[in-house]
This record gives sequence, structure tokens and C-alpha cells, in this order.
Amino acid sequence: MLNFRDYLEYAEKYLRNAQKEIESSHDVNWLLIPAAILAWTAIESFVNNRLDEYGSLPEKLFELHERAFLLERRIRFNDSGDNMGTFSLKGDEYRRLEDKIIFLIAKFSTRKERNPKGESLWKNFQDFKFVRDGLLHPKREREINLSIDKVETYIRTAKQIIKLVSEHIWHKKVVF
Repeated sequence: MLNFRDYLEYAEKYLRNAQKEIESSHDVNWLLIPAAILAWTAIESFVNNRLDEYGSLPEKLFELHERAFLLERRIRFNDSGDNMGTFSLKGDEYRRLEDKIIFLIAKFSTRKERNPKGESLWKNFQDFKFVRDGLLHPKREREINLSIDKVETYIRTAKQIIKLVSEHIWHKKVVF
């Protein structure tokens, strides 16, 4: 199975190829698009795997709503059967990546500063998300323009988000 480092490595390879190709060609979007998407996938891989790890711990460690969040499941009230009057996890419920990041930091960090939203890194992350959404959910009125510099920034942002989450939940830096 691929991990976040693999996705970052592939993103960087596409970027390096774009840097070489731009000398002889005007269009390198065919290399920049997968580089950006792979960098985003690296963040998703890292964050989703942390959620899976915590979700696999004994149920007693988390409130039901926290387990629902970790497992991306829906809480359902049981109104019949043997479990009538209780709550259970049923069905899938998608969570936004930014919500997952905030949850991990808020739940597991011991730092006083747990809100990354005011930082420039979070603005870069939101800009990256806008581009990623535009690439994966294209609309005529939303044109996405990529450049080597922008994709370098997206790859750097992916690494910084991974480091941020790692520092908050493990109290150590991921080294790239």
C-alpha cells in the first residue's frame, strides 16, 4: 500500500519532469496537474491513516461521537430491536479533510495553540484546496492556472500540514 511519502515522492517527480519539460515545451500542465493532486493525496493519506489508527483503539477510549468522527460513520438512534433506546454507528458519513485535521489537533494536542486557522499555512492550505477542488471538480466558470512555482508551494504546503499534525499528535516532526 502506498503511504504519504510515496505520494509526495511521485508529486516531486512530476514537478521535476515539468521543470525539465518547460525548457522545450510551453505546456507542462499534464505534469503539474498530477503533481498537485498527488501532493493533496499525501495529506489525505497521512490524516486518514491517523484517524484509522485511533479508530482501531478500544472503543472505551472515545465518546461515541468521537468514534463516529474517527471512523467516518453516522450516529443512529436505535428505535426498535434489542438495542432500542441506544445509539450505534451505521452508514458512512464523509468528513472534510480540514475538519479531520482540526479534530486531530484539538483532540490529541497538548499544546496551548491548537488553532492553525489564523496562520499563513492554513491560508496556503485553503488556497491549495480551492485548486484541488477545481482540478477534480472542474467547472467552466472556474479556471485553474498552475505554474511550477504554485505546484512547488502546494508540495511544500502538503509537507508543512503533515508536519503540523505530526507535531501536535506525536510531539515530533516528520522529516522529509
